Amino acid sequence: MYPGIAAEAAKDPMVPGVGICPTHTISRAVLSDAVALVRGDRFYTIDYTPKSLTNWGYNEVQYDLSINQGCVFYKLLLRGLPNHFKADSIYAHPSENANIMKTLGRYQDYSWDKPTYIPERVNLTSYSSAKHMLENSQSFKVMWNDGLGFVMGKTAENFCLGGDTTFHRSQKETMSKLLYRNQWHKGVKDFYLQKTLELIRENSCQIAGIHQVDMTREYAAVEIVGNLAHVHFASNVFSLPLKSKENPRGIFTDHELFMAISAIFTAIFFDFEPTKSFYLRTASRKLSDVLGKLVELNVKSVAATGFFSGLIDYFRENTNALKDYGVHMIRRLRETGISEQEMVYSQILPTAVAMVPNQAQVFTQILDYYLGEGISHLPEIQRLSRVDTPDTDEKLLHYAMEGIRLNGTFGSYRRSEVNHSFDDNGKQVNVKPGDKVFCSFVGAARDPTVFPDPNQVRIDRPIESYIHYGIGDHTCLGKEASMVALTAMLRTVGRLEGLRRAPGAQGQLKKVPRPGGFYGE
Repeated sequence: MYPGIAAEAAKDPMVPGVGICPTHTISRAVLSDAVALVRGDRFYTIDYTPKSLTNWGYNEVQYDLSINQGCVFYKLLLRGLPNHFKADSIYAHPSENANIMKTLGRYQDYSWDKPTYIPERVNLTSYSSAKHMLENSQSFKVMWNDGLGFVMGKTAENFCLGGDTTFHRSQKETMSKLLYRNQWHKGVKDFYLQKTLELIRENSCQIAGIHQVDMTREYAAVEIVGNLAHVHFASNVFSLPLKSKENPRGIFTDHELFMAISAIFTAIFFDFEPTKSFYLRTASRKLSDVLGKLVELNVKSVAATGFFSGLIDYFRENTNALKDYGVHMIRRLRETGISEQEMVYSQILPTAVAMVPNQAQVFTQILDYYLGEGISHLPEIQRLSRVDTPDTDEKLLHYAMEGIRLNGTFGSYRRSEVNHSFDDNGKQVNVKPGDKVFCSFVGAARDPTVFPDPNQVRIDRPIESYIHYGIGDHTCLGKEASMVALTAMLRTVGRLEGLRRAPGAQGQLKKVPRPGGFYGE
């Protein structure tokens, strides 16, 4: 063995691949020992199973070759020291030096700042605190630019919700004018009435003589009625490449498009789990790149003029209640003078991403409440659903808002630019510049000074008292359209005879309680 150790030449390094390059004899000895250890290891031979670790634990320790070439040690550091390492810190991920990452083409994927303590967020729970924080956008600024920039590129930082400048406000005004045109209310209502019923019919089945439809699946949102209805809406309004019976030339099915949008949404707005952050952001950036390029190609074809414009329009779905939107929305955006790339990454894609998952989630929460704790109100909702008048629209809207208030899990993050002291339910909470501030709307939504009889459904509350759409400069751009959509969807579902949960566990929304009244679905 000694002559082999002394005389043999080392192997050539492989990049990417193997950087440790011993001689043939040494590598055989080392690898033989390693194989024997693995084969005799109790963990790998007995305990490394879903039965021992649970399905969640088994998936948690799995590797992904697209992340750090399959290394998983970073999970230990990020979970054990979440307030000391950024999710993309090179010090939490395997590396020898910057040159290796440059060679691999992954230098830009990491933060090269040395780890420092990251202060924990400041929590607020009262209505008055939420109102003050949201109304003072210059003192408490949004924090989404980092996620927007990483996932969609620098152009996305011009999105109207990405900042608090005059420019961002003008972006919001532009998009608002394009969304809320003449007769928009009727168009949105008719679209959701038609599409919701269509999706229920397509996706329901009969079991033991009873019609069943899976209302909650994936992403903890309404898959059939909620998820897909909003995907179709966004696809029509922004001319996304949706593949459907009406448009078989599209690229993504409604399920695929929803999952892609949900991943991007989570990476931008709800990237709070340190051990999942790096994987989530990396995967979402790839999805955003693929989806963005397809949308940009679609936008270029929509922006065509003259003979080719008419020819292209002939092949597009244009038969539903939103026929005046879609391609016309893109052409009106083009008239503002922005390029196709800016149109896609600063307007179309961010707006669609912000819209779809949020609205899908709240409709689940509405149904979950009125099929559970608030079931005593279901007969009245069903009665109103069968009478289509402006008055019943108004009442159903209030029922929807109350369902969200009593069963929703909303909150908002801001970064403080000032020193301020909040009187938060009788407790003084101080914030300073640079602090990450989170205000939970769960407690705020049951503030008795704003909502008398806070635990009861009352449909006489002022619409402006509800804060789950935000307040001030960053009030949800699609607030009015969302309220019309939720009302139409509640009306459609409310018309179903014998509406109730499926029996047993399959009819229950699975929830994981979290601090502050929140829950994961």
